[in-house]
Amino acid sequence: MNNDPISRIEWRDASSLNANEYNPNIVFTPELRLLERSILKTGWVQPVLITQDGTIIDGFHRHRLAQDSAKLREKYGGKVPCAVMDISPQEAMIVTIRMNRAKGTHVAVRMSEIVRTLIDQMGVLPEELAQDIGATKAEIDLLYQEGVFKMKNIKDYKYSKAWVPSDTRLEK
Repeated sequence: MNNDPISRIEWRDASSLNANEYNPNIVFTPELRLLERSILKTGWVQPVLITQDGTIIDGFHRHRLAQDSAKLREKYGGKVPCAVMDISPQEAMIVTIRMNRAKGTHVAVRMSEIVRTLIDQMGVLPEELAQDIGATKAEIDLLYQEGVFKMKNIKDYKYSKAWVPSDTRLEK
């Protein structure tokens, strides 16, 4: 266990870290605000993974927030917890992709079950829940409805074609 990166956390200045040039992940502004809120409320629960030279493997957006958020800068002095990995550039690229893919996506049906449990069994107010998970009140209301996805018959829903693929090379 002592060889695991998590056993060797170092607090480093966020400004001393370097973004990699291959990160396939993007995070939109609402999710960035949610990430900021999460770190402010819960603290750092996941370090930024870096190579020995300070290149970010995973955690670019946490790193950016540590620099861009006045509240995070004030609370943590511009520092981020880092797990330093002694790996090759090729391994770093693979870890970046693997970490992003492993994070997955949220499944709406499961989210609906969690929302109903939080509200009905744990007494969380819908407005508070919306704020805490970065959702709108309307999204919470939709997720709270019993069987909403069955009623909408999503499985058999016919989606319109929003675009038609084309190969512009063939049009010349």
